[in-house]
Amino acid sequence: MKKIIVATIAAASALAGAAQAGAAASNYEFLQAARCRGLAASDGLGKVDTAGIDAFLRTEGASRELPVRASAQRKIVDAQKEGDKADGAKKEKLLAERTNTCSAWLNGASTGAAVNTAN
Repeated sequence: MKKIIVATIAAASALAGAAQAGAAASNYEFLQAARCRGLAASDGLGKVDTAGIDAFLRTEGASRELPVRASAQRKIVDAQKEGDKADGAKKEKLLAERTNTCSAWLNGASTGAAVNTAN
């Protein structure tokens, strides 16, 4: 009987997490996705497909206040410039960020699945 109760609680927790995952992204997540967009568009790092992240930013940006949208635009431009100028160890670090932290955003994530907790 205890196993059934534990399994039921675990299933309910998983469903609650899935429901929460459908919630809108925080401003932090939105800005992180914007940085990832800039890294993805960098010629210096090798451009990658941005369709998924563009859709996310367009959808989420509609509900953001102007200062957050402006900050996101700056993050895109700054990250792209940073990637274009990077070489050596800095380039490797940015490529690792794009591969790890940005992968969910670049694959069209609609939630904070890509939140970088390493910082």
